[in-house]
Amino acid sequence: MKFKFPYLFFIFAFFATVSAQTRQFNLAKGNTQFFHGSIYCYGFLTQTSKPTFCVYKLTTQLQTVDSIFVDLGNAKSENYLQITSDTLHEYLNIYLQKKEKKLVNVLRFTSSLELLNINNVDVARLNSISNFEPELLYAGKCVYTVKSQKDSLGQQFYLNKFNLKSELKNFDYEFAWQFSFERQFINSAHVFYANRQVVFLYVTVNGGPKQGQWILSINAASGKLIRGTKLNDKGELNSYEFGNFIRDSLARSLTLVGQKFSEAQLKPQENKLAISNAPYVSLYLIEVDSTGDITSKQDFKIPITDLKPNSKKVSSNYIFKVGRFTKTRDGKFSMETDAFKNTDNSLTYRYITTCQINLQFIDETLTMEKNSIATNALIEKFYTGLDKTDRNGKIAVDSLNAFEKLFYTSENFAVKQQFKLDAENNPVWILKKSDPKKNRIAYSFVTPVKKIYQLTPIEETSTFNNPLFISTGISSFVISRQLDENVFQLKTYAW
Repeated sequence: MKFKFPYLFFIFAFFATVSAQTRQFNLAKGNTQFFHGSIYCYGFLTQTSKPTFCVYKLTTQLQTVDSIFVDLGNAKSENYLQITSDTLHEYLNIYLQKKEKKLVNVLRFTSSLELLNINNVDVARLNSISNFEPELLYAGKCVYTVKSQKDSLGQQFYLNKFNLKSELKNFDYEFAWQFSFERQFINSAHVFYANRQVVFLYVTVNGGPKQGQWILSINAASGKLIRGTKLNDKGELNSYEFGNFIRDSLARSLTLVGQKFSEAQLKPQENKLAISNAPYVSLYLIEVDSTGDITSKQDFKIPITDLKPNSKKVSSNYIFKVGRFTKTRDGKFSMETDAFKNTDNSLTYRYITTCQINLQFIDETLTMEKNSIATNALIEKFYTGLDKTDRNGKIAVDSLNAFEKLFYTSENFAVKQQFKLDAENNPVWILKKSDPKKNRIAYSFVTPVKKIYQLTPIEETSTFNNPLFISTGISSFVISRQLDENVFQLKTYAW
């Protein structure tokens, strides 16, 4: 027992800094949705004589501020599949589908819980665009999609705009316009921003005189090309992968950040990727003004510290995905970057750590604060198993021609749920592990104690309990789940 006391002391000390509050509701088939800064908890009331559907509007501290009750006739909760929701087009859309039925009831609410309509929609027509288009962007009451098709002359890309027909019916759309890209050598196109005036796309060209990465500006009203900005300098064959962006609406400027590869490292047209055991990864930051001209361009090298130079058998490859990206009034940039790694020279990468990267002006020069990439063994141990089919924390593409998609597509089974720096500037995590074979989901803290990272369980439950993690701020979150058939629980944490 004496060997367990230090660990038990750590458990008690850690949870002394974590506060939690619990609310339980008499709901069957319960679920939650975070929308406009509030938590919406919904399901079938279980203590009424008549089947009633209920939605509670809660603060992030789980205080009830409003509720609404909907009469669904004689429908009982056991006749329905698990209820789901989304916030498409700035509405709370709740979907109720009876078992072995093809029709879905859509309950559509405003953020103030005004019920707009109840629709019976064929499941095949539900969110018809998002079901069939892998590359799309919702912007207000519009949807932009990127499609491609191959023919005898090669591959043709199109940007399509659709307008929402009605907010009171199923979300159906009418075609507005189509922009056709130049046919030659375009490898991919990613639409990442749109407002009423402009649409931005990140485009990769793999060959010809225009080879490189481009930002295309398209007129949102007409679908006409405004400007193409090439990120590469004249004659430069480096690759600038899309990471994240900041759009300054007043100055109408655009700041881009992402990972950069040299010509020697990446040649998709030759099926060549040579980044094994690189001593650092390169991060670029490019600023584009309202006319589409590049006003600044800078690279930053982030050292990799966990290489094993004496081991010739291990080949480590790293890529970076940029998450939260902000800029302060004094010009300081801050970004949360996720590092992924493989050791088999494949195109499958696994999440290993997150770095907080800060760039600030020192003597009028934008400088990166000291940082490095290092594998966190505790994180890898948490979710890495012997099962090669395990998808926790993995991202992958089928071929090098799709390499750029690794940087803007999400993991199906994301491990990192939340990340921050603690009071002593140490990185700390909340991690999730999914086990489809055992139908289990586990959440855990990863925090340092006397400079040694420890893993502390938060909750573990069955996937049949429909657990959901909701981030409500950098230092707070909520975990909801069905406790039993008739009780739904939400627990909020401050850490």
